[in-house]
Amino acid sequence: MVRVKKLKVKSRHILVPLILFAIIFTSFFWNTGLSYGANDPDVTVYVHGEQSRGGPIFNQAGGIGNGLWAPGMSDKGTLRIINNYSSRIKVSNLGLALKLEKEEDEGFVPVNDPELIKIFAENMKLTVRKGRLLVFSSTIFNGSFYDMLYEKDSEVHKGFDLSPGNTFNINKNDHVDLEYEVKMDERAGNELQGLKATVSFLVNVHENPEPPRPPEPPKPPVTDGDGGDKISIPDAEGKWYSDCIIELIRHGILEPYEDGTVRPENYLTRAEMAVLMGRALKLENKVDGKSPYKDKLPDWARGYIISTSEVKVFIGYPGKVFKPDNNITREEFTAVLVRAFKKELIDDSDLEFKDKDKIGGWAYEYIRIAVQNGVILGYEDGTFRPKDNITRAEAFTILCKLLGYHKLHDKN
Repeated sequence: MVRVKKLKVKSRHILVPLILFAIIFTSFFWNTGLSYGANDPDVTVYVHGEQSRGGPIFNQAGGIGNGLWAPGMSDKGTLRIINNYSSRIKVSNLGLALKLEKEEDEGFVPVNDPELIKIFAENMKLTVRKGRLLVFSSTIFNGSFYDMLYEKDSEVHKGFDLSPGNTFNINKNDHVDLEYEVKMDERAGNELQGLKATVSFLVNVHENPEPPRPPEPPKPPVTDGDGGDKISIPDAEGKWYSDCIIELIRHGILEPYEDGTVRPENYLTRAEMAVLMGRALKLENKVDGKSPYKDKLPDWARGYIISTSEVKVFIGYPGKVFKPDNNITREEFTAVLVRAFKKELIDDSDLEFKDKDKIGGWAYEYIRIAVQNGVILGYEDGTFRPKDNITRAEAFTILCKLLGYHKLHDKN
């Protein structure tokens, strides 16, 4: 069962209950009734909840699947939060509503003893990780049910405020997956026998619209190498990437913003990458073309998103969406470059990165090819960090090298 309130009032915090499940235990029973594929989330929730799919979050076979729990046992499940609201939302608080009942001769009766409720909640350990299905790299909560308790109008139990580094946005028509892992403390005592708990996880969200993107600027003056106007970039001058930025501008691949900056330390979005690749490959800017994607494409990037997709440089996400405003990850960036420049494997050598198990299965071969061809390297600590975003400066430098422009400014 899923109970979801609609977002009706802008710029206010609301609570969206995500999952409802029942724990019935004589040593610990979990009532399960649905089963989904391994590649699907156990529960899918929309901010506007009409399409939400409810059910128990845990669907394993064995003792837990049959309902029997005991101290020390644990299980995990996943839920997907899909933002089908009209703008980007921010998640800043997680909550947990708890209803506890005890088995008596006449059946289950409500438990009103605060101490017993506290003992139960403290014995149920909970870890919440954020990421994409099958790859959860960020732990955003590690505590107990008690730490996350939410009670309406309570001055004590207000849920759990995520730290500034763990709050996260969900863009319009995008989603985030959360993995919930619950463990019953090994030291849980007999006082928990005969209890039935109904638990609702809650997420506190509010609107967080993206700032408007500046309009595509006019082309700056460029030099032909034999004179003419000098290119000056105020936020790149004297930096390690400045020569590459100047070459990309000179060749019409990169255009500064209206204020003359290129904002090299910002992360590169998928739409920005499509424009860079379209210009680098001299593709047609198909502004009037038919988009293969269901989500809205920004006018300034639409033509190149269409043309790069037609030649399979970009492929898009399942469900025929492109997610133009998402920051491009290192593994996505690498795959685009390998497809664009038609790189191939040189030998049978495997990747040696310490975190290669975090590389998506779809991206693994692309990264092997890229590393063998010197397209992209890992970090000094031996990692590749495939899910990390890539800065505009990093992208400009790698693209500059692939296009052979390094030799031009190396002569200067």
